[in-house]
Amino acid sequence: MQELTELKNLVIQSLEANGSLAKIRAQIRASVFNVVDQQEGNSKKPSPFFWENNKAQTIYELGCGRDMLELIKEFFLFFDMHYTNSIFSSESNLKDEINREQIAKKLNIEANDTTKPLLFFLLKNRHSEKQSEEKAPQKNAQPPQKEAQLQQQQQQQKQQQEQKLQEQKKQEELRKQEDLKRQDEQRKQLQEEQKRQDELKKQQDEQKRLEEQKKEQQRKQQEEQKKQEELKKQQEQQKQEQQKQEQQKKEQEKLKEQQKQQELLKQQQEREKQEAAQKKPQQKKFDNRNFEDEKYDNEDFEEELEGEDLRDSQLQQDQFQESDEYMQQSQSQGIDMTVDSAALEEFDYFEEIEEMD
Repeated sequence: MQELTELKNLVIQSLEANGSLAKIRAQIRASVFNVVDQQEGNSKKPSPFFWENNKAQTIYELGCGRDMLELIKEFFLFFDMHYTNSIFSSESNLKDEINREQIAKKLNIEANDTTKPLLFFLLKNRHSEKQSEEKAPQKNAQPPQKEAQLQQQQQQQKQQQEQKLQEQKKQEELRKQEDLKRQDEQRKQLQEEQKRQDELKKQQDEQKRLEEQKKEQQRKQQEEQKKQEELKKQQEQQKQEQQKQEQQKKEQEKLKEQQKQQELLKQQQEREKQEAAQKKPQQKKFDNRNFEDEKYDNEDFEEELEGEDLRDSQLQQDQFQESDEYMQQSQSQGIDMTVDSAALEEFDYFEEIEEMD
């Protein structure tokens, strides 16, 4: 509410400063008088403003009263002061149209220049007459002493009034300037305040936008981090699977090597069997030898066979121990050992056949 009051005061002061408010008031007054005049024309009664003003009634009683009114009206019309002329015509009851040439002829005014009102030429002629009277001889033109004193007093009063008017005008101008400055300052303050509020709002909006961007970035980073973690897990799983596959391949290769060793062992055993079979007929050839040599040779041969059997059994035992350890490790790692079991069973089968031989 206080802001509206201040705004109204600022508008009123601005209108007064540029003269718009006075013009509006004159329009209102002129409209009021026009309405009253229209009512008077309809009722055919004299203007109440004229007859209610007792002093205004005496204007037409003067010999030059109408001339004065026409001269003033011509001044208003010359300067296009229509609203003032409307009010003046209503108050003075001078509603008839006037003619500039007729007024100039009636008052003996030489108004050849149409760029100035008749009142200007009247005052100009008056000043020229006064100057001519001052130049005339003192006998003819010197006024009495009392009249001279009165004229001096009047001139002094006029000068004082003019000075007062000038001072008043200066004060009014200063006051108007101060009012305008104050209005400008208030307007600037309002603009600065509005600007500060706009800047603050922009800062708040920018801060909100930055916070939203930050949240969005954090969300994206979290999603990216989750994706990276999932990818890392997948890579680790793939790596583990690859390691398992490589380990299985290694174990299979070891099994193949063991199978090869077992086959080699079987081939060696077969060769030994063949050699033993070949050695039996050779022993029959030595029957003719003496008993001691035969006994000695048999003992040496038996010892040699026993040594070979011990070596073979020790080698087989070492290989079986290695295969048992490997099977235990493979089973602990979850590897299928059906092939190894079948191979071992086959190996045991061949071993039993050899023992039977």
